[in-house]
Amino acid sequence: MDIRQLNYFKEIVRQGSISKAAEVLHIAQPPLSQVLKKLETELGTTLIHRYRKKWELTETGKLLYQYAEDMLIRMEDVKQQIQDIEQNTAGTVCIGVSSACSNMLIDYISMFRVQFPTIKISIVTGNSAEILKKLEQREIDIALVLRLEHSGQYKMKKLKQQPTAVIIPKSWATSFSSQHITLEQVAQFPLVMLGAMEGHSFYKDLLHAFNKHHLKPNIIIECKDINMIVALVSRGLGLSIIPKMNYTSHFLGQTTLYELKQFDFSVEPVFLKLKDTPTSKAATQFWECVE
Repeated sequence: MDIRQLNYFKEIVRQGSISKAAEVLHIAQPPLSQVLKKLETELGTTLIHRYRKKWELTETGKLLYQYAEDMLIRMEDVKQQIQDIEQNTAGTVCIGVSSACSNMLIDYISMFRVQFPTIKISIVTGNSAEILKKLEQREIDIALVLRLEHSGQYKMKKLKQQPTAVIIPKSWATSFSSQHITLEQVAQFPLVMLGAMEGHSFYKDLLHAFNKHHLKPNIIIECKDINMIVALVSRGLGLSIIPKMNYTSHFLGQTTLYELKQFDFSVEPVFLKLKDTPTSKAATQFWECVE
C-alpha cells in the first residue's frame, strides 16, 4: 500500500464511483478498479460492497478512507515545509473569516504584512459553519469567527468582546429621542433579524428577551450575513439588532447605531486553529502575531 493507492482510493470514495474517480484522476477505469482489488487483497478485507448501480463503504473501508485523508494531508504539510526551506520563502497562510468578523481581520493582516512581506495570504469568507467546516477539513489554516458555545477541539485566541446595538436607517432617526432604544420601540418597526447560527445563542436569546417583555417582534427578513443586514437597513427596509463590530461598510453612512440596554448580550470574536495538528511555517507566524 503506497501513497498513490491511498490517493486513488480516497478519490473513489469522494466521487462515489470508479468511473467518476477515473475522470477526475485522468486515468482509465480498469487500472483504477485493479488498484481497489489489490488494496482489498493486500488488506484481506472488502472495502466497498458493490451492487448493480450502488455501492457502500464498509467499516474497514471507512477506516482506510480516514487513514488515507490523514496521510495525504500530512504529505502535503511536509512538501510545503520542505518548499519553504528550499526556496527560502515563508509560503502561504490561508485564513477563513465569517462575515461578522471580516472587517476585524484587516488590521491583523496589515500588521502581519509589515513583519512578513514575502508571505502570501489567502482569504476565504463565509458564515461560521462554512468556515469551521473548511478548518476541520484542513482547507484553511486559521479561522476568525464568533466564539462558539462549545469549542474545546480548537486552540483559541480571544479578541475583545462586542456588545449588541440597534442599527436603524438614518432617515428614521427623528423617531427616536435618545441614544438608548427599548425593545418596546424596536417591536413597533420592521425587524431585519440576524438568523440563527449553529453554536450561537444570539437568535434564541433575543427572542427570549422580547418574550420576557411580552413583545412580539415584527420580523420581515432573516439573514445570517451581517454585512447584508447593514445594507438592508441602509435601504430603509427595517432596523436590526446586531453585534457592534468594527464595521467599515459604505452602507454605514446611511445608518445610525443605538444602545439597547434591555438586551445585555455580547459576542466574542476568536481566532481558531485545530489542536494537535501541524501547521505551515506561514500559518504559525500569523498565529503568533495575533495578540
